[in-house]
Amino acid sequence: MVARGLRRRGCAVTIPDGPQADPGAVTPAESGSPGSTGPGSLGRAQTVVRRIIVFVILFALVVIAAIGLSGLIERVIGAGSALIVDDSGLARSLAFTLIAGPLAGLLWWWQRRRLADPAERASLVWALYLTAMSLTSLIVATVDLASAAAAGIDGQWRPADVATGVVWLGVWFWHRHMRRSAATAPTRLVGVPDQLSALYGLVVAASGAIAVIAQLVSRALIDPALVLVSSQSWVISALQALAWCAIGALVWWWHWFRERASHAPGAFSAVILVVVVGAAAATTLFAIATILFAVLRVLFDSAPLAEVLSELDVAIAAGLIGAIVWAYHAQVLTGRSAQVRSAGRLVVSAIALIGAASGFGVVVNALLATFGDTLVDDDPRTLLLGGISALVVGAPTWWLAWRPTRAVAADEAADPARRVYLVAVFGASAIVAIVAVLIIGYRLFEFGLDAGGASGLVERIRAPLGVLTATAVVFAYHFTIWRRDRSLAGTIARRQTIGRLILVTAGDADGLAGALHTETGATVSVWRSADPTALLRETDLPALQEALAGVTAPRVLVIPEAGGGVRVVPLAD
Repeated sequence: MVARGLRRRGCAVTIPDGPQADPGAVTPAESGSPGSTGPGSLGRAQTVVRRIIVFVILFALVVIAAIGLSGLIERVIGAGSALIVDDSGLARSLAFTLIAGPLAGLLWWWQRRRLADPAERASLVWALYLTAMSLTSLIVATVDLASAAAAGIDGQWRPADVATGVVWLGVWFWHRHMRRSAATAPTRLVGVPDQLSALYGLVVAASGAIAVIAQLVSRALIDPALVLVSSQSWVISALQALAWCAIGALVWWWHWFRERASHAPGAFSAVILVVVVGAAAATTLFAIATILFAVLRVLFDSAPLAEVLSELDVAIAAGLIGAIVWAYHAQVLTGRSAQVRSAGRLVVSAIALIGAASGFGVVVNALLATFGDTLVDDDPRTLLLGGISALVVGAPTWWLAWRPTRAVAADEAADPARRVYLVAVFGASAIVAIVAVLIIGYRLFEFGLDAGGASGLVERIRAPLGVLTATAVVFAYHFTIWRRDRSLAGTIARRQTIGRLILVTAGDADGLAGALHTETGATVSVWRSADPTALLRETDLPALQEALAGVTAPRVLVIPEAGGGVRVVPLAD
């Protein structure tokens, strides 16, 4: 096939000639066309396989060498504390260190020379290796160091945890240097390791903080005499949880602020942010519902007070920490695009809707229980209080997040995120309703065939009937909203003047591609440039919008200019 080279100030892209060529089917340099059997396609496939094999072997060798070195350091710093000398363990550590270590160094030296090629640094396999090894080393190092600190608070010395934590911390620093060095830094998935590491640190810090506060609350809820008797153990437990919280907070702070994960562009960072907001909202709402349930049981239930308050410590701690995390990340969410803010609001709405619907179903279940013969020690009052708690917490939150009374514009009705949300909600409701109907049918036939059973008809069907009632209400409402939105969206006269946008860049253009897709409605493809200076950034979006104004073509090629601008090339079909 004859190829026509398009070169613009150092930016080289190859476009196949001929009527059968489809620019939208062209992939980055390391990906060959599935249907192609030419020498170029075979060479690219061999390159991809070579990279996968090399980095899998390098990953394994680094892990083995780190295990061996940890064992040797453990023997040095733990000398005198071991009761039994394990010669086989020493032999294993020596073999792992002296064989896997040099092999890993030799393989890295060989691969390091190849990274001088920009195509190697633009490889997805290289980016995935750095992401996997950075996360693995960080998790192992923090877990072992936190375990060693917790054991030290209890008066124990664990040389194995200290050695493992120090060695893997060194592995993490080494791979961080690779991600930061201009000679080895990947050009794809640039901010993904930092974003995932920040998420991991946040989870560890929040879990540790919840454990600390729960310990303090539990001491305040029990008899003071018991606190004096067991003061030593609970203080140690609280300090151990505080050590985990401190290490997790340090990891989060380092990656969120120092590595600037909070300002990372692209769709992946937006997804992480929305997930954190949703998880924090779910934790907070569930904790508040649990607290309210305990309060209602104290006021209206006859259960022992110790039983009612048994889960209150964790609920208070989770509600407090969840609310802090939710409020902070919701504030961060306000600085993102309208699409990301809408996604965060819809996630909170979905979580609150689940709580409200569950509470409504439980209330129906409890009310039906008053008409039937309940089992011994099965008080429907407790079930009713639980349903009321979930309904009181979930319904107002859903109302504030969804805002059902406000007018919806046609553009918002056509928003893909909103339409997916509506379809997902009434689709899931339909599935749950079908399952509930099947269970009710089974219970009806079971009762008809065994009318003299231990429980009556209402007792058999009240739980699935409550679920069916709640899901029927949710389905009917959201299906109505979906039909109304579809009618509103149909009033928008969409004008798609560009079929496919092809972005030529050496870096990650996911954020820019998503913004262009939203603005133009066109399918956006990214071609990887061999020139590392040929970059398209999200800051180029205004210039691109201006350049694309009035352009009509089946395909449009976007090329970065050396001076910082962009060039738009309409392509024939």
